[in-house]
Amino acid sequence: MRINILDAGLRNVAGHHFEYDRKLAKRFSELGHEVRVYGYADMSDQVERELLGYGKVEKLFRSFHYEFPIGKDRYAGEFILYDDHTRTLVDDLKQVEEADLWIWPTLLAQQLNACAQLAGVAPVVGCIHEDPGIEQRTAGAMLWRHAMVEAQRRRLRSTLGTVGPEIRHRFMSILPDGRFALFPEPHDGPAIPEAKTSLRRIGFLGHLRLDKGRDLLGPLTNRLISEGYDILVQDSEDRMKVSEHPQVELLGHVDNMRDAVARCDLVVLSYDVDSYRRKGSGILSECLAAGVPVVGPFGTIPGQIIEQWGVGQLFAHNTEAGIFAAIQSVHRNYALIAASAFRAASRYARHNGTDRFAKALLRFA
Repeated sequence: MRINILDAGLRNVAGHHFEYDRKLAKRFSELGHEVRVYGYADMSDQVERELLGYGKVEKLFRSFHYEFPIGKDRYAGEFILYDDHTRTLVDDLKQVEEADLWIWPTLLAQQLNACAQLAGVAPVVGCIHEDPGIEQRTAGAMLWRHAMVEAQRRRLRSTLGTVGPEIRHRFMSILPDGRFALFPEPHDGPAIPEAKTSLRRIGFLGHLRLDKGRDLLGPLTNRLISEGYDILVQDSEDRMKVSEHPQVELLGHVDNMRDAVARCDLVVLSYDVDSYRRKGSGILSECLAAGVPVVGPFGTIPGQIIEQWGVGQLFAHNTEAGIFAAIQSVHRNYALIAASAFRAASRYARHNGTDRFAKALLRFA
């Protein structure tokens, strides 16, 4: 089968775009399929080199996946950006080679709309990672509804889905046909050999942006050092500057996030509460797969998942004091929480993994 992996957010090795695309390209190639990957026009040479082993790679999409709407217009930026991106995407997609299946590992509304505008494209499967504010009837939610209706009107053969039931539940109310898949998560573990027994090393991992609490790392790290903890900071963009104290270890991009997670006794998701009310966390999924406890924000999708699986503790406000209090709470009950996280890993593994994710997408070809 000829498979096109399309991702306008595939720019560098930081974040979930590269991880999802690499895992899918590798697995499809192993299964004997012909793979082509289309990423952002300004994709780094490192990303291209990493993916070339699995098939053709092309720097294609001119519209930046994360462009801010206010840069288009102060009042109607969301609508103007949606329209501009749709037009550009339609032109870009005309250059894509024929395939039996188009897969968007991270799909936006304008990308679905662009596919709908093109006649006779292959079946489209897209994974959605964020609630645009459906209950609040935001502009983003309206644009998703518009793209879905356009896809239905133009008879685009499309399947939308997500890797988390929380986002799926929110999207069900705006679907024109009621079809929204729940995909396995492409996180493989394996789980650590046995449950952790003592809390010594604390990890802050992933693409450490501002909305992930980057500005809190300095004061929080200093406080944790003073309490005797070792700290592991992993920043996928290699931009973090942290204490040079011997108890602090700084890593850049890692090929296997699971191994970094497994080295930690606790992983802290110091995320902004408002930013994560509508989206999940790949680092949290890695922790679930590995069986490592987590601290995360209350009132968010990651917080719901932590509570659902019983793998950690929540903080109400992403402040130094709030996060430190949650860490101390975990410390007091560490044996119980670590044992629960370890047990959760086996349950998680029964339903998730890259192979299950890839084969679930192929079923819609």
